[in-house]
Amino acid sequence: MLVVCLLGLALGLIGLVAFAAGCGSTTTATTVASTETTAASTETTAASTETTAASTETTAASTETTAGAVTFDGTITVGALGSLTGAGAMGGAEAVWAYNQAVKDINAAGGINLGGKHMKLELKWVDDQSDSAQGAAALEKLIKVDGTKIILSTQVTPINLAACTVAEKYQAFYQMVVAWRDVIQGQHLKWVSDFFFTPAEVAEVPFNMVELQPQADRPTKWAIFTEDDADGQALGGGVKAVMKAHGLTPTLYETYTPGSKDYSSSILKMKNAGIDAIVTLISPADGITFTKQMKEQAFSPKFMMGWKGFWPTQYMQGLGADSNYVCYDAFWSEDLNNPGAKALGEAYKADNKGVDSVSIGLFYANVQILAKAIENAGSTDPGAVRDAVFGHTFAGTVMGDVTYAADGTAKVVPMGNQWIDGKRVIIFPKANATGDMKWFVAWDKR
Repeated sequence: MLVVCLLGLALGLIGLVAFAAGCGSTTTATTVASTETTAASTETTAASTETTAASTETTAASTETTAGAVTFDGTITVGALGSLTGAGAMGGAEAVWAYNQAVKDINAAGGINLGGKHMKLELKWVDDQSDSAQGAAALEKLIKVDGTKIILSTQVTPINLAACTVAEKYQAFYQMVVAWRDVIQGQHLKWVSDFFFTPAEVAEVPFNMVELQPQADRPTKWAIFTEDDADGQALGGGVKAVMKAHGLTPTLYETYTPGSKDYSSSILKMKNAGIDAIVTLISPADGITFTKQMKEQAFSPKFMMGWKGFWPTQYMQGLGADSNYVCYDAFWSEDLNNPGAKALGEAYKADNKGVDSVSIGLFYANVQILAKAIENAGSTDPGAVRDAVFGHTFAGTVMGDVTYAADGTAKVVPMGNQWIDGKRVIIFPKANATGDMKWFVAWDKR
């Protein structure tokens, strides 16, 4: 069995036919993640810059035959790091679905063509528990105990940064999504790729959305409200820089400890300051609590946009009609004209009682890219696979054509959406808009 570590989220569905040169129909082989609690390594030694690392994988001697017509010559087992529990589990559930679906579709199309052999792809899940230390420990376990050295990432910057340190130390290839691109570039990593946007790029979106409205109607007193961690600090700095470029100064800049249960003092400050626009980085669970307490204190800004916490479907479901008029970031949409996007969206809705997603495309594409990179490398050696990603273009993914720079980073175009009556409305980019933005309606007027 080839053991390779796809550390990540699990999302996905269709368009991998164009990538995986033949993956026959097979049952999805995704193991339930264990919740390791091994103490995370605190070492931060930079990894060697060697371009190859010894692979610990061994090809299975036996031939596997699926229930269908495809005969596999072996299995590539990859580990997947995901937020299966903890504060990030809402967003993590979408990532897990997408990774698993991508694997299912690759295998249904014949598997990964590895030097003429059709290899079945399999995931080994490990829970990062929505915690940086646990994420690093889980990654180290996958590398040192399970011998996996190709890894798909989890979904938030702080956990990914901790995992990157481990990947660099052991020269394991960590294929990452959803980590601030400029933060990763600043680390000058040798064994980590990244597919996302920068805080400055995504910070433009709320102002682009507001500027679609008549100038006289636009809010003037803005509050920045972010988690007090690496994610929040990066986004807060990006928002301040963008505001300055738009001729604005934040009236209030508040941070909070993730997992807080009482936001009343921050909400009161915003209310007393006459805040009419809020931009926030917040987890889904915290976002639900924050929104409920806004209503309890009758605080109704004209505009509110959140990153990370407001886009998962569970946010909308947890609040019902109270999620109306809340804006949020998006990575992807089934309404974009990307190969397989519509079918992927339909498959997700079929498995989730009609609820859709703005994140699954990014994670699904991550598996598409990795599968193609393994094929192009003709190897599961982590250095060879990494070299097949850095500086290369992957055409026809559900995210469109994806081009990695020489430093292993690729760009995602950020979007701005809004919840209206339980449905997602694309507001920005205007060319992809499915409706017009509505100002936040006061709680007592709904």
